[in-house]
Amino acid sequence: MGPFLWAVARSALGTTLSRITGLVRDAAVAYVFGASASYDAFLVALFIPNALRQLLGEGGLAAAFLPVYARAKEHGEGDALARSTFALLFVVLPPLCLVGALLARWYVPILAAGFPPEKMAQAVNLAQWLFPLIGFVSVAALSGGILNAHGRFFLPALAPAALNLSMVVGAVFLSRWLRPPIFGLAAGSLVGGVGMVAIQLPFLRGRILGRGPVWPPHPDLGDVGRRLLPVLGGLMVAEVNTLVDNRLASYLADGSIAVLQYAMRLFQLPLGVVAASVAAVALPRLAQHVARGEEQGFRTALARGFLVTAACMLPAMAGLLVLGRPILAVLFQRGAYTAADTLRTYGALAGYLAGLWAYALVYLFSRAFFALGRPALPVLAGAVALTLNVGLNLWWVRIWGTFGLALATGIAGWADALLLGIVLWRRHPGWVQWRPVVAVGLASTGMGLSVAVADRFLVPYGPWVEVAVGTMLGAVLYLGLAWLLGLPRWLRAAR
Repeated sequence: MGPFLWAVARSALGTTLSRITGLVRDAAVAYVFGASASYDAFLVALFIPNALRQLLGEGGLAAAFLPVYARAKEHGEGDALARSTFALLFVVLPPLCLVGALLARWYVPILAAGFPPEKMAQAVNLAQWLFPLIGFVSVAALSGGILNAHGRFFLPALAPAALNLSMVVGAVFLSRWLRPPIFGLAAGSLVGGVGMVAIQLPFLRGRILGRGPVWPPHPDLGDVGRRLLPVLGGLMVAEVNTLVDNRLASYLADGSIAVLQYAMRLFQLPLGVVAASVAAVALPRLAQHVARGEEQGFRTALARGFLVTAACMLPAMAGLLVLGRPILAVLFQRGAYTAADTLRTYGALAGYLAGLWAYALVYLFSRAFFALGRPALPVLAGAVALTLNVGLNLWWVRIWGTFGLALATGIAGWADALLLGIVLWRRHPGWVQWRPVVAVGLASTGMGLSVAVADRFLVPYGPWVEVAVGTMLGAVLYLGLAWLLGLPRWLRAAR
């Protein structure tokens, strides 16, 4: 296994452990709250903190900081820049959290205009509790970005596990003592934010950050700020998609926002494990190649990321389409979460899956533009995709409900990926190898069709048997077909 794949594997291992705890969290929440009105209110209240967690934790702050940090490291200024950035966060974040909590009564009604008064009041109260989560997430994100720049990918990928496990405690235990019970989940979220910082910061302080002054600010801090605004603008487009989905779903039956969230969790599992890991490993490499003027190295790193995402996302899409319903039943169908909720959630999942590989490519392509110092291009592509998504949402929600909202999101992902890929190819051609991608497509299709046939005979034995046998059969079939088509040879070349 080459260095690139080995680094991706280390990051993916940490992310996998984190995502497993995420599934445990979702199972606990589904058991206690199901697809209910109170969980709808919690998700709306969590939207702004969670959106910034996605933006900062999954690329925003790191994407703006890493290229500048890589350049500073070349001149022995990396520690000084990191100290200045931490100092700025500690000054800016406390008043930001306070203002966000105070403004909750004004922005929450914008997010869920269809909520009745009692449900709206609960969402506002929850938002006031949850907004401070942004501060902890921001510090954890910067810590993870610095660790990634030093080739350490496991710990930053594992950090969200602290948030997930704390939310499990909040849902299962704290909800018994707080009234209404959903506030137990909010309290668990805040404790988890502290845990994300606690996991990373001591290691970072002891091993990487040296001692030195934090004032005056490092001169490269302004460059980080200039890069951060367009980076956040581009990533925020994806969160606006979620905002539009939630607002339209607030007019549908109770639990519709929760259904979209449960489906999105499963949809994001392969994205979080593979696409985010590939992007986390590729960004510092791409930034280093740009800083050194190595055009061929840049194209090679991009080609590696493109092939690895295809080899993982296409079989994941086929497998989730075939086994998504029994997987949802195994994960969530107990307690307050019913069989009808499973069917509603699977419909939304099928819509999201239309854009699975597309969103993985957006992760990769946007990092390439960040490394090139051109963060405005992902913003423009995302704006086009957002316009398409809103138009399809307004059309399809009246026809298909939550499935229409999810499908619109999937199609919009392809608009984003194609626009970014075309511009990137025109300026830096030569990074797509179509033969291995075709091999991946054939292997994934063959695997999906075979598992679908087998699943017809497994349905009478229940979802646990469907998932266990179907997953093992799918893995064996995909690996076998991929080997016959020569895919391992191309993957070994991805060094």
